Amino acid sequence: MKKIIKYIFLALASPLVLTSCLKDKDLIGPDADGAVANIIEFGDVSVPISNESSSIPLYSLAFDIAPTGVVNLKLKCVGAKTAESDIKVTIAVDNSLLEKYNDENETEYEAMPASQYSLSATEAVIKKGEREVAVPINLKPDQFTFDADYAVGLAIKTVSSGEISGNFGKIILNLGAKNFFDGVYKYTTSANTALVPNANKTVKLVTIGSNKCMLDPGLLGTYSNQVNYTIDQATNKITVEMFSLLPIATKSTSVYDPATKTLTVNWTSNGGARTFEEKFVYTGSR
Repeated sequence: MKKIIKYIFLALASPLVLTSCLKDKDLIGPDADGAVANIIEFGDVSVPISNESSSIPLYSLAFDIAPTGVVNLKLKCVGAKTAESDIKVTIAVDNSLLEKYNDENETEYEAMPASQYSLSATEAVIKKGEREVAVPINLKPDQFTFDADYAVGLAIKTVSSGEISGNFGKIILNLGAKNFFDGVYKYTTSANTALVPNANKTVKLVTIGSNKCMLDPGLLGTYSNQVNYTIDQATNKITVEMFSLLPIATKSTSVYDPATKTLTVNWTSNGGARTFEEKFVYTGSR
């Protein structure tokens, strides 16, 4: 999950969504040198979180902890024309892509256990006159764990006509789970709060464990310091965790109200030198 946080800012900050305009740009236009009628690629499943210079697009998706989940993987025909005949497309899991991506981007994605997902099919047909077809990936989010950043590499292996995209013929899906208080929150602080008093902003709590979330952005929704909140579901008590400004102490008044999905958090840092009084009110899923 930590890599999800690492790249959220990049995905939001850049208005440019990757399209098939790099290696394939000379193939699409009908008057372009080497133009082909059909280029076959994976469609976006979300905004890519990978750097624009990455040779492999990476997407990050999070799912409610439930027995089942699904990603509708799109196979698209993005050439100069719609499919001129039925186009048979073969895809496969290719987790060797993770090693290449890790080397290029200094990340640590690991292959998701095969027991936690399955392709509904490895072959699909883009029908004549159409642009795309969907292949569901079935997931088991209640089996997802939080000990590593898990991902699945996917590649288009063959097409019956046209060309495989040089940009989006291979992709990586980073898949994770959302716990019971993961989401978007209205965030406020009291006048007594150190550093950022009377805050009123929108923040995210992002799953990093079955009952633990990380504040995004970091401390007070302002700084880069990582702050984690753990909720004991038996008592609804909240514990704050931080790796800087130590020592940290959480006050007993820090509680979670499951009926309103509200966190009231009171704590101190620097051995009591700084006081923080925070409130999170749930506004929706992220």
